[in-house]
Amino acid sequence: MKLKLVAAIFYATCLTSNAQNEYPATRQQPVTDDYFGKKITDNYRWMENMNDTAVQHWFKAQAEYTGNILNNIEGRDALLNDMINISNIKTVSVSDITIENNRYFYRKTFADENVSKIYYREGKDGKEVLLVEANDFSKDKNGSVAYFVPSHDGKKLAFGIAEAGVEIATIYMLDVDTKKLYNEKIFPSWFGINGWTNDNKGFLYTLQRSGKSDAKEMLLDTRVMYHIAGTDTANDKEIFSRRKYPQLNIQPEDLLFVNISDDGKHLVAMRSGVDADLHSYYAPASALLQAVIQWQPFTKPEDGITNIIFHKNDLYLLSHKNASNYEVLVTDAATHSVQKASVIIPQSKNTIEAIYPANDYLFIQYTDGINNTLQRFNYITRKTEAVKLPENGAISITGVSKKRNDITVRITSWKMPPVLYDYNAVADNFSTSIFNADAVYPGVDDIVVEEIEVPGHDGTMVPLSIFYNKSVKKDGSAPCILAGYGSYGITYHPFFAPFLLAAVNKGIVAAWAHVRGGGDNGENWHLAGFKQTKPNTWKDFIACAEYLEQHNYTSSKKLTGWGVSAGGITIGRAVTERPDLFAVAINEVGITNVLRFEATPNGPNNAKEFGTVKDSSEAMALIEMDALHHVQGNTKYPAVLCMTGMNDPRVIPWQPGKFAAALQQSSSSGKPVLLRVNYNTGHHNEDKIITFKNFADAISFALWQCGDPRFQPKSEAKSLSDEEKGLYELLLHD
Repeated sequence: MKLKLVAAIFYATCLTSNAQNEYPATRQQPVTDDYFGKKITDNYRWMENMNDTAVQHWFKAQAEYTGNILNNIEGRDALLNDMINISNIKTVSVSDITIENNRYFYRKTFADENVSKIYYREGKDGKEVLLVEANDFSKDKNGSVAYFVPSHDGKKLAFGIAEAGVEIATIYMLDVDTKKLYNEKIFPSWFGINGWTNDNKGFLYTLQRSGKSDAKEMLLDTRVMYHIAGTDTANDKEIFSRRKYPQLNIQPEDLLFVNISDDGKHLVAMRSGVDADLHSYYAPASALLQAVIQWQPFTKPEDGITNIIFHKNDLYLLSHKNASNYEVLVTDAATHSVQKASVIIPQSKNTIEAIYPANDYLFIQYTDGINNTLQRFNYITRKTEAVKLPENGAISITGVSKKRNDITVRITSWKMPPVLYDYNAVADNFSTSIFNADAVYPGVDDIVVEEIEVPGHDGTMVPLSIFYNKSVKKDGSAPCILAGYGSYGITYHPFFAPFLLAAVNKGIVAAWAHVRGGGDNGENWHLAGFKQTKPNTWKDFIACAEYLEQHNYTSSKKLTGWGVSAGGITIGRAVTERPDLFAVAINEVGITNVLRFEATPNGPNNAKEFGTVKDSSEAMALIEMDALHHVQGNTKYPAVLCMTGMNDPRVIPWQPGKFAAALQQSSSSGKPVLLRVNYNTGHHNEDKIITFKNFADAISFALWQCGDPRFQPKSEAKSLSDEEKGLYELLLHD
C-alpha cells in the first residue's frame, strides 16, 4: 500500500509540475535608465500608472486567473475553517489598554467578531461600556479603528477610522460620558493624534496632503496641527511643518510629530520616518498658542536617540550612539542638552528594546534576540532591579501611565498563547489580569521549539527559530515554511498565531530566520543589512534554508520561503540567487523592485533605509537588492505566489505585480507564478476573516506545490482514495 501511495503522490505531482500555465497576456515595453553608467532595462514600467485602464485590466485578469486556481485547491477551505475555529477558541481578546484619570480604554474583540471595538470602564473593575464600533462610521462596513487617544481627564476620546485596510484614517471625537459625537471630522491622517493638551481642550495631530494611497504626495510635507474640540477644523493652527518653518530645513519626506510633556511644560517636535533616530526640536509648551514657535534644535540623527521621555525635572533618552545594544541617558529637562547627558543605564549583552515611564519607575525592556526580560529603574534611588517575569517568552507592555506604578504585561511564545498579567511595581508582584482570557488550543503541547544559530555565508552566526509537531520525522519529507524580514532594525519575537498552529498541526515545520538588517542583535545587526550591506539579509536567509535541508527538517522539494513587505527583498533575492533551493516562494505585499521604490508614495522615506538612486554607491546597492532585475530568462524558478492589496499605501501593488509578470515570462520550470490581488484590503487588515483567507490561500498553494495530496487541485486530488489520504496522514505523523 505504501508503494501505491507513493506512486499516486508522484503522479499527482507530475500533473502539477508539467501543466502549461496560460497566464493573462502581459506586454513588455522596455524603458532603459542609466544609473551612473550602468544601464538597466525595465520591461514593465507601464504598470506604474495605476490609473491606466490597461493596468487595471491586467490586475483584474491576474486576480481572476489566480482566484480560479486557488479556489480549486482541495483542502484550502478546510484549512481556513481550522484557522477560524482555532482563533475562536479564545472567547475574547483585549489589547492597547490606555489609562487616563482611572478610566481604562481598550480594544476588545469577541470570538464571533472580525475587528475590534473600543470600550472603557471606570476603574479596572468598573462596568464595561462600548464606545466605538468601526462599522458605524464605515460606508462599506469594512472599516476598522486605526488608533484612539483619550484626553487626560478621560472625558473625551479622539479616534481614527480607516476603510478597507487603507490605514489612512478619518479622525472623529466623542464625549465619553454621553457618547455624543462632535461634529468635526479630520481627514486624512494615517499617523493620527500626537497627544492632548493638558487643559483637555484639544489635541495635536499629523495631517497629510492626500488620502489616496497611490498619490505621489501622500506622505510628502506632513504637518502637525492643533485642533480645539468643537471648533471648525479650518481654524486649526499649524504647529510644525516645512512650509511654516523653512529655516529648519525639514525635508519633504520627513514625517512630523509633536509631543507635549505630561507636566505640560515642554514641547518636542520630531522629524521621523523609517529611520528610528530622531531629529528633534524643543520649545516651552507655553509657545503652543504663539503665532510662531521658536523651535530650538534638540537631537540630531547622529546622536542615535530613538526615544525621549520627560519625568519631572529630568529627561531620559534611549541611545545607540556609543552603544550598539543601547543605553539610557539622563539630562536636565530645563536645559535639554544631549551633550550634557550622562549614562544612567549602560548597555549590556542584551539589547534595550524599549523604555516605559511610570510614576516612580522607568521600565526597561531587553531582548536576547528571541525572548525578553524586564528591569525597573527607581527614579529616586537611581537603582535598577530585575523584574522576575511569570513566564519566559516575548513580552509587550500596555496600560502604562506616568501617574501610576502598575502596568499590564502580555507574554507569549511560539507555542504559548498570549497571557495578560498585571504588574504592581511597588509590591513587585504579578497577578493574572482581569482582561486576560485563558484558552486551550489543540496541538500546543505537542510542539517542539528549537532556538539555534547557524553559520552565515561569512561565518556570522544567524539566529534561527524552528518549531514543529513532535511527530514530524527529520528525514527531509516534511514541508517547511521559512520566513524572514531583516529591515529597519525591527526584531521579530516569537508570537502565537492561529494560522501558524493550523499549519503546524498539518505537519508543517515552521521556521523564522532572524537575518541581518533586523534588530535582533542590536544596532550593529541592523547596519549589517543596511543599504550597501543589504546582501547579508538574503544570504543569511539562504544559509538558514540550507541548514534546514542539510539537517533533514525538509528538502528543496518541500521548502517554502516567505517574505512580507520589506521581506520581499529577502525572499525575492533569495529565490533569484538560489532558485534551486526552494519549492515555493510567497511574496506577500513585498518590495521586489526596490530600484523604483523611491518613485512610490512611501518611497522617499524608505530611501533612508535602502538607499537613493541619486547617490552612485547607493544606486548600485539598490540594483543589487532589486529582485525584479535579477530575474533571468529560461530559468527553473520555484512556484511563486505574489500577493497584494489594491489599497496598500506602503507597498504599491505594481511592486509585486511587476515581479510576478517577469517571473511568468521567464520561468522554465513549468511551476505556476500567481498574483493574488485583494480589492478589499491594503498592506494588512485587522479583519481576521480577510487575514485568514490570505494565509489559507498561501499555505494551501505551498502545500499543493510541495506535493501534499490533501492540497491538490480538486480534479487531481480525486486520484487519491480516502484510504490513501488517510495513509499519507499516518506516514506524515508516524
